[in-house]
Amino acid sequence: MTITSLAIKNLKRHRVRTLLTILGVAIAAATLFSILSFDVGYRKSLHEEVSNTGIHLFVSTEGCPLEAASLIIHGGEIPKFLQMERLKEVKSVEGVKQAGGFLIFSLPTPDGSKVDLFYGISDDVPKLKPNWKIRGSWFKDENSIVLGSEVARVEKRDVGDKIYIESLNKEFNVVGILERTYGQDDGFYYLPLTAAQKYFRKEGKLTAIGVQLFDVSQLQSVKNKLETLPDVYVVPAEDMSKRILELIGGTKALMYSVLLVALMVSGLGLLNTILMATFERQKEFGYIRCVGAQPFEVMKLVILETLMICLLGIVLGIAGGLGLSVSIEQWIRQFLPYIPAGRLLRPNVFVVLITVGATLALGVIAGLYPSYRAGKISPMEAIRNE
Repeated sequence: MTITSLAIKNLKRHRVRTLLTILGVAIAAATLFSILSFDVGYRKSLHEEVSNTGIHLFVSTEGCPLEAASLIIHGGEIPKFLQMERLKEVKSVEGVKQAGGFLIFSLPTPDGSKVDLFYGISDDVPKLKPNWKIRGSWFKDENSIVLGSEVARVEKRDVGDKIYIESLNKEFNVVGILERTYGQDDGFYYLPLTAAQKYFRKEGKLTAIGVQLFDVSQLQSVKNKLETLPDVYVVPAEDMSKRILELIGGTKALMYSVLLVALMVSGLGLLNTILMATFERQKEFGYIRCVGAQPFEVMKLVILETLMICLLGIVLGIAGGLGLSVSIEQWIRQFLPYIPAGRLLRPNVFVVLITVGATLALGVIAGLYPSYRAGKISPMEAIRNE
């Protein structure tokens, strides 16, 4: 009988205990696999979304570029605004293909139950958002409004309906609905820029200006030219990506904390199972030593059993992570301050290798002490108990 067949036979002997241990390892492997896949997927989706927006530079007020970046991402209010004339000046800069002005604002409802997010946009903004698809039409007058898909779903409104917005105490005609982008754009009310400036008493003011270039390779040159304009600060889209990654840093730290706990619990459970089996089989190990097995061979047997449990747990965990990826994505999207439209979980070979390597390393560590105890059992142990 080989060591492998002996290890398999022992695992089958305690099927329930073995199965529960495998499930514990599988949960740790699935957690590791999902978090690493999320790290890869989020960065790729964010890069794709920023690249596909058509906006290469953001122009904001000097002294608050990060505040403007945060506001563009998830709404809010900043203390400084751009003057409307800056939009014309930006458009006139050599190398700028087109530019659009934004005025982003948030207002609580009278009862304070929620906060409405508003996006005042100029007619040039849709040209900067090639991923936008609007069902219906564009603004017709100051009473027109376009709803983000999530707003339309919650408010149960469709094109042609009227909608009363409590925070503005005004009724609008829904002329269009922005199709789902799976990002923060889905949660805004979109108004004509001039109307938003009037409603929020910010006539002639802008939160930021989005800029698209003729040639992206000239980004630094155009950025330098824009920065000669008074009271402006220019933020490249790539810097916006970094800002977004900073915003989700706390969420990722929490996820990695959950991963650490899962690995610790799994490791302790594995250690407990193998150690318990070792104590139960002292007599068996003594007989094995009596027929000529060396201590390292007994240790090898225990380590092999541990690695078998880990391998089965890895297969089950990765399969579970892949099978539940859609549900995991939906759960993650509830906690992030900004969510790209693309897939959030994108496993690759590197992720699989890390998952396999880390889980096997966990198994080896958990099996070291039990295997050491098993290897120290004397052949006399079996004889003494006869």
